[in-house]
Amino acid sequence: MSTDLVTEVHELQEGWTSAADERRLAEIFLGLHGVELTELKNAINRRDDHHDLEQLLFDDVDDEEIRRRVLAHLAAEAQALGRVGVKVLSDIDDTVFPMIHETRYPRGHTPVPGVLAFLQALDDGPVDNPLSRGDLTFVTARPELAMGLVEGSTKDALRKAGVVSSSVLAGEILGLRSKDAMADVKLANVERYRQAFPEYGVVFVGDTGQGDVLVGTRMREAYPQDCPAVFVHDVVATAQPERDRLAALGVHVVDTYVGAAGVARGLGLVSDAGVAEVTEQALAELDKVAWESAEQERDTRALFERDVAALLG
Repeated sequence: MSTDLVTEVHELQEGWTSAADERRLAEIFLGLHGVELTELKNAINRRDDHHDLEQLLFDDVDDEEIRRRVLAHLAAEAQALGRVGVKVLSDIDDTVFPMIHETRYPRGHTPVPGVLAFLQALDDGPVDNPLSRGDLTFVTARPELAMGLVEGSTKDALRKAGVVSSSVLAGEILGLRSKDAMADVKLANVERYRQAFPEYGVVFVGDTGQGDVLVGTRMREAYPQDCPAVFVHDVVATAQPERDRLAALGVHVVDTYVGAAGVARGLGLVSDAGVAEVTEQALAELDKVAWESAEQERDTRALFERDVAALLG
């Protein structure tokens, strides 16, 4: 795949997209097939700003017939290509950064220990040479503002935390009304993402605080083959019977990302090397936490010790 095409697509996304621009975008997508098409889409999603593939297909392109033709082409090529891997979709607040309900760590933009390594292990998958790396996608109910301000500020925080490349699927004002509304917004974004990348399965990572359990269960109900698992970071002390019920649905409630890595390995989603990396990074990051109390540190470390012991046992 030519880097000139990637540059041209990026240039066509800047500013207002004219009818001629949309026709040219259609020519580019319809002229590519198989792995070349997938590589172009992945390259578009690695942009530093909010002009990712989802933005291009559902906002920059507003001619419905052009959008229909391009999406049909993506679907046909995906069917011919087959499943090439899994894309990782992650919530942000209380999943990556302890911001609202998470009290086991100081609130702020320091990631939960091990979360970034876990997302990367899922992105890499169980194979040594994945088709694409470093293209994590974050899903939030926060409303998208003019010129991609929400996506831009979110990417800045993620970049400072060590996420070099990512895309962000933002929400809308009405999506903040309730947990159900938040779930609806996230699910709509996930569905658009699946249309953009039909050759990939999706794994969703969220938390138990703001509707992500509902998102995960509905994803598993709607497309269980395309969504092999959902992982939710517990921030509300979910009882064991409820954890067992959700696990039977393919939604796994975890206390640490070391524990999440162990579950993911058992499901064939990450490698042994991935589990080792998550464990090493999580424990190193745990040692750097500026604990608010001795009790907070003691209780949180106990969860990690339990999950590490389970991996070794």
